[in-house]
Amino acid sequence: MSEAPEVAFTGERLHAGSRLFGVDLARHRAAYAFAIARAEGARVLDLGCGSGYGAASLAEAAGLVVAVDRVRPDAASRRGRAAFVRADIAALPIAPASFDLIVSFQVIEHLEDPAPYLTAIARMLKPTGCVLVTTPNLLESDRVNPFHVREYASDELASLLAPHFRRVEMRGVGMTPRVRAYNDARLARIRRIMRLDVLGLHRRLPRPVIEFAFGQLAKVVRRGVQSEPSGPGPIPDVSEADFPVGPPRADDIDLLAVCGDPIA
Repeated sequence: MSEAPEVAFTGERLHAGSRLFGVDLARHRAAYAFAIARAEGARVLDLGCGSGYGAASLAEAAGLVVAVDRVRPDAASRRGRAAFVRADIAALPIAPASFDLIVSFQVIEHLEDPAPYLTAIARMLKPTGCVLVTTPNLLESDRVNPFHVREYASDELASLLAPHFRRVEMRGVGMTPRVRAYNDARLARIRRIMRLDVLGLHRRLPRPVIEFAFGQLAKVVRRGVQSEPSGPGPIPDVSEADFPVGPPRADDIDLLAVCGDPIA
């Protein structure tokens, strides 16, 4: 499959079928695979579904999937069984206790104040339901993403969730050795590039310029890693199995919180 059209690319929103971002897609699909195992016959809400490929996969197992984002999902995702809604994900007109499973993957790091968002999630979750939240692990982050307002360590995320759910279990999304080598090379290349920005322009330029530059940087970095003679090269058969979910570790690429017993 070909890469998604350039006009739609931001460096933040991934599209199924992108060869250049195949490792990133597998990383995000790992969280959806974890959710799918808990979604059989369930009423599921996917908050911040992005291009929709994960919601489409969830819908193959769930009884109902409502997927919400402020942007339109990709056409291929819309052909599945998920119902897509364009809305502000913190102000949805949904009845309390409507869903068995709510997933919020790679969203919370975008929010200046996550409290209203988490309050809304707790309100929409059934008392016996489950919420899954993922976000980049601050300890493994490149820390240059302009779309991220705040990134978290595991204990920080747990503390943020605790006022909204009586049960919060922290897990992590790990990496197999070959993917870790790829990620280490990606981080090293980003840091080499950022050392050239001695004036800190990546924080001082107009916001649209910063966001455009980030998207271009994301492509340059991945092309460089995949073509570097001494680097790990491309990983053609990478899958969600390369991102195992387990007990939290400092070197996990993502945090994954399993929450229940909402405080509504």
